[in-house]
Amino acid sequence: MSIVNQIREQRNLRGMSLRSLARELGISASQMSKIETGKTKLTVSVALRIADILKVPASNFLSSSKPKATGRRTITRNNSAEVQSTQGMRLESLCADFKEYHNLYWKVTITAKSFEEVGGWRQHPGQEFIFVIRGKLQLLSEYYDPIILNEGESVLFDSEQPHAYVAPEGTVDVLMINSMV
Repeated sequence: MSIVNQIREQRNLRGMSLRSLARELGISASQMSKIETGKTKLTVSVALRIADILKVPASNFLSSSKPKATGRRTITRNNSAEVQSTQGMRLESLCADFKEYHNLYWKVTITAKSFEEVGGWRQHPGQEFIFVIRGKLQLLSEYYDPIILNEGESVLFDSEQPHAYVAPEGTVDVLMINSMV
């Protein structure tokens, strides 16, 4: 079943009209109709709001195919990760047992206090997700103004843009996911 059909199906299962769902979302019935028919792209934020209203997982609307159970699982035990050290950073590879690498998962400790200490720009294909576990992180980018991320904050960006990380107030621990697709 397509994503757009999933929204209509879930709405109908709950006896909710298109107009009623649109009203709860704060959009017009016409806009809701365009989302349901696939004429307008469904954004993640709208999918999350629809899922909240319909009380279903947002993945129902964001996944492009029906889930297939593969039984895949990998575990990284404490202090068992492969470690890669680069200038100003220590990267622990998490859950690296799978043969195909669409996503790479890392626990990263950043100690560099300046752009020079981290060794300059980094750049690679795909997208990068960062979640700050502990400390304060400064993300530098050739395309955007620097940003500061505090504990509990995250960012997702195109990692083909030159970027770098700095720990302006001491060591920072982050969860990093590199998506290669």
